[in-house]
Amino acid sequence: MSVIRILSLLLICTCLLSSCKTNQRKNGEKTGRWIYKDQVSDGFLISKGRYKNDFEKGTWREYSNKKLVSKKRYKNGICYTTDYHLNGKKMSEGISKLEINSTNMHWFLSGEWKFYDENGTFLGSQFYKRGTPIATTLDTLN
Repeated sequence: MSVIRILSLLLICTCLLSSCKTNQRKNGEKTGRWIYKDQVSDGFLISKGRYKNDFEKGTWREYSNKKLVSKKRYKNGICYTTDYHLNGKKMSEGISKLEINSTNMHWFLSGEWKFYDENGTFLGSQFYKRGTPIATTLDTLN
């Protein structure tokens, strides 16, 4: 393959990728790639992910001052969440389930949520049913 052909392909790929729009709505519903940016007391909180038919889809990441603080994977009405301490160590992990009725929709914490200290040491678990804590192996939540 010639150098000119390779450069042409790279240019086309770059143009296609740079033309992807963010924060778009179609028929009033969020769709495609979205980026939220909020100013907080110590900098910015940025969330990045995708929507399909007004619902989060795939993997979403949240950053605080360019450090990953949360990762969420959405699949079939379940959100698999991992939160991180600012040093990059895992802080907690668990799932939330989406419930939709005729008047509203709500995400509820569900099942076992595991908690870790800033060194990555397991602290214990909290168990939830429809967002209500039902059991714990934690002495305190730090």
